[in-house]
Amino acid sequence: MSFGWPWALVSLGLVPVLAWLYLRGLARPAGAAALHPDLRLLAQAAGRPHSLRRHLPAVLYLLALTLALLALARPTAPLPHPDNRTTIMLAIDMSRSMESPDIEPNRFVAAQVAARNFVQSLPEGARVGLASFAGFVVLNTPPTARHAQVFAAIDGLTMANSTAIGDGLLEALHALPGRGPDAPAATPRPAAAIVLLSDGRNNSGSDPLAAAAQARRLAVKVYTVGLGTESGNLRSNRWNGFRGGLDTQTLRQIAATTGGRYFEARSAAQLSSIYRDLGRSLGWTVEPREVAGPVAALAGLVLLASLAVSELFTRRLL
Repeated sequence: MSFGWPWALVSLGLVPVLAWLYLRGLARPAGAAALHPDLRLLAQAAGRPHSLRRHLPAVLYLLALTLALLALARPTAPLPHPDNRTTIMLAIDMSRSMESPDIEPNRFVAAQVAARNFVQSLPEGARVGLASFAGFVVLNTPPTARHAQVFAAIDGLTMANSTAIGDGLLEALHALPGRGPDAPAATPRPAAAIVLLSDGRNNSGSDPLAAAAQARRLAVKVYTVGLGTESGNLRSNRWNGFRGGLDTQTLRQIAATTGGRYFEARSAAQLSSIYRDLGRSLGWTVEPREVAGPVAALAGLVLLASLAVSELFTRRLL
């Protein structure tokens, strides 16, 4: 936290002075005595001599004063702010291996849930699109600020044979503003990013590393997510009979080439957490904002609490 008027913090020295005066007043002996007909009732009203409860109004008052003086110094704090300048494309592997149940209930459903969490974590108005790939690629929805349209596209995903990571990356790349196949090389382009998920190895279509090099030339960071566990690597089932497994090396190289980052998920909860965090980091930016108003409002509430507590204790004594 920083302050717009740091010199005003000098006024905080008033707080310990008032605290000292309060404690000094408590320690001062009584200047006069008074007779009371019922000592038992008087002792009951006074309560325990060292009860902390009787100091609560004073503590709240000093806290309210401290907050008010802090507000006077115009504090600023880093707060999240919607960043709708970045357009984001999700690229999801829809090969048949996504039916593997090593990620409960299976990889396909876990990917759908994670994608929904990603979109939900974005601020309203952020532009996001979806592309899916197996042996072929599909642009399920171009980048749009209508998130309901993206949710519908996620729910409509279907699986197919083979894995074309390079083609999927290129499809997502060309869907971004100013990154089409015919876009001029020197054209200023808006900020953009791709989040690519795969659970296997590229066995069809374009070279993924060549696609990553093209993304780098077009100033697009690619964040790659590897999905799967060792128990799900064996592919001997109705759609194929080969040992594939997660190609972490290629996914790491794609992220490193484009300036992105590689993540690995071995559970549905971990995958959703990765996508949620990515949505918050790509769709939001942290900026210093003045918080004098909220701090002053909090000071007022604490002051009211101090008065209410003092009134409550006074009524109990009476």
